[in-house]
Amino acid sequence: MPDLFKIDFVQGKTNAVDYNQVKHSLADSLSNRVVISLSVSADKLQSVSNYSREPKRLVFECFPDTWVDENILSGNNEHERYISHFEVKAYRDGLLFFSGIIDTSQLSFDISSGVLKITCYDKIKLLSLFSDLTHYYSLTSGYLPSWILSYFLQDIQQLIPISIPYSSQLTMPTLNIPTADPLVLTRIDYAKLIEFPNPASGWSYSFHSGSWPSPFYGYRFDQTVDGITYCFAHKKIVKASHSNPTAFRYQGRYMGRIVRLYNGICPTTVDYDKKTDWVEDITSLDNEHNELIGFLIENGVSENSLYNFSSGGIIDNRGYGQSHYVNHWVEANCNGNLFPSKLQPGKSYESFQMELTDNFKVLQAMLMLYNATIFSNASGQIILKNKDYYAGNIINIADNDVVSYLIKRGTPEKPEVSIMDVFAGDTTQLQSRIKDYLIDFHDSKWCCEAVIDQLSKYNLSLQSRIRIQGKIYAVTELERNFQEDEYKVKAWLL
Repeated sequence: MPDLFKIDFVQGKTNAVDYNQVKHSLADSLSNRVVISLSVSADKLQSVSNYSREPKRLVFECFPDTWVDENILSGNNEHERYISHFEVKAYRDGLLFFSGIIDTSQLSFDISSGVLKITCYDKIKLLSLFSDLTHYYSLTSGYLPSWILSYFLQDIQQLIPISIPYSSQLTMPTLNIPTADPLVLTRIDYAKLIEFPNPASGWSYSFHSGSWPSPFYGYRFDQTVDGITYCFAHKKIVKASHSNPTAFRYQGRYMGRIVRLYNGICPTTVDYDKKTDWVEDITSLDNEHNELIGFLIENGVSENSLYNFSSGGIIDNRGYGQSHYVNHWVEANCNGNLFPSKLQPGKSYESFQMELTDNFKVLQAMLMLYNATIFSNASGQIILKNKDYYAGNIINIADNDVVSYLIKRGTPEKPEVSIMDVFAGDTTQLQSRIKDYLIDFHDSKWCCEAVIDQLSKYNLSLQSRIRIQGKIYAVTELERNFQEDEYKVKAWLL
């Protein structure tokens, strides 16, 4: 193959009259090489924290002509943050292999040689350039993973007139919590609530008829928003009796807990716990009863619903249930798929106030939670996808095209799961389970590093399945060396 490059400069400003038109081209010919040098970084999806890696980068050198001088080197054809209005599409022998933005902050012009170096990135770069953007996450039922990405991109597009195409190919992963060993969401110990005081001279103790014989507890579901609330309430009135002289005293004990669950298993807990002094007039405890009921009402639980809680149910492929050791404790638990189909990021869900949350942190947490990745294809579309999704026919690599081939055990990063603090609720258990899941996923990998000859012979891309010397691998990192006409590949053994 002649190995000829062409660089198209395309109007990327969406409100321009010439939007999406090719405004200029630098094209090699057999007799004239206009593109002096060109290199492109690898496509990657391997690392746990791939959201923090540098996006795909294209660097090329040329002698600037009049158009390049007027529109790239000079003029005011820029969005904010050093992003040129003009985007780049790069071709090799007529085949498109890169689309992205020009980072004008990295333009380098060597006056002595007259050579201009232009650095471009795929549009994933925009996510870090605008990492300071915030969003009010307020949808009651939460956000699909693809919405997390799309809202971030929309917020960028509200600042600058640019098109950021994307596609979600993410399927919901599964991490099963067994029914036989459910996840405990909250535990309420109430044994002390029903303890009698140590005997005092002449006094005996019993429960007054105004006591509740047992606690009220259970779930309240709101199917319209996939909302889950676990509630507990108990009231005991201890009656102290003395026979000589005859006397009665009363003490009220009240306990309540409201547990709201976000992101499937992340609780927020509000408690009410009160024990009164000893009183001689039992009617004076009516106010304390009303306070307990008021606590419930203030937290969205009516007195009527207090007596009609559900013992459990299924929401979002998780079963919610409860256990009760009489006179000791009550537990709420769940089983099924740990992964929520929708996410509730930010603390507005807890505070019920308008609070803004960093888009970038939410995106990072989402990618880590679902063991997902984002990368750009040749046309510049950002793709959200599972790391362990491999499709397409197996591509057989001829032995004589394998320049080098090394097999080794994977050495994964330790995931920094604290990023999940950005989700509503207490994410402690979510972080623990996901950390173990990610470590297990990556620790089990054998991988290969290979150099494969002849770029045009093999149409490789991220997550392609390849067969080398009888073993099948999934491509996790792919670098094209145009000068040597070869791929540099990293891949997981399947």
